[in-house]
Amino acid sequence: MNSRLVAKNLARFKVVTFDVTDTLLKFSRPPEVQYALVARRHGCADVDERALASCFRSNFQRMARDHPNFGKCSSSGNRDWRWWWQTLVVDIFHESHSHLDRTKLQAIAEQLVEDYQTSDCWAKIDQADDIIRLFRAHSKEVGIISNFDPRLSVIIESMALPTVDFIVTSYEAGVQKPSRQIFDLALSMCRANVLSGEALHIGNTPKLDYLGAKQAGWSSVLVNVDEQGVSLQKDINPKHVFKNFREFIHVLETIEIDW
Repeated sequence: MNSRLVAKNLARFKVVTFDVTDTLLKFSRPPEVQYALVARRHGCADVDERALASCFRSNFQRMARDHPNFGKCSSSGNRDWRWWWQTLVVDIFHESHSHLDRTKLQAIAEQLVEDYQTSDCWAKIDQADDIIRLFRAHSKEVGIISNFDPRLSVIIESMALPTVDFIVTSYEAGVQKPSRQIFDLALSMCRANVLSGEALHIGNTPKLDYLGAKQAGWSSVLVNVDEQGVSLQKDINPKHVFKNFREFIHVLETIEIDW
């Protein structure tokens, strides 16, 4: 490893933050598979995974629109994140398998909410540990900024990722990426005074992660994405886009990056 070049590439940064889903962690199995697995454990033998999958996206988008930020910003009154996920699960099953009893669906939903904070439902992205340790070795504060509910700290611990200095979830912050407010909140959680120009955010979503960070005055990197597709998008520097952490680490070690 060319530690001198890595240090030079990271010299301007005091803090590095990560997105989580599909950046540091991924689902261990597709949601429809997990949902069907739990349903069968509750005695629903005739669950069709394809039917669940076909209903997932539209119901997720509807819930995100009608009750933003996992219910935190809902106009319907006292709606918390557990209610949000349980409602989503029940609606997906009801639309795809209308014959199932709603009482049983509620039990399935409650079980899924618990299961998704365990290591059974998650897997590490390749070299996630390595990239966090790399920044730590160069004395950077490391944090997480994620559009997520309060289970995230439990998930991070259960997955045994290297220690991070802080975790900012959209639910607890009351605002979601790409809002500048959530990036500003992350800066306020750093031990030292950190300016936006001294911060780097790493994620996999062009609008939420890359452009959100850029608009907050940060530097940003996209990983685990299709470089060719992203390079066609306006305002995204293709030199800041990487297929995976392995490629990003290689560039840090071999090429001087123009941030």
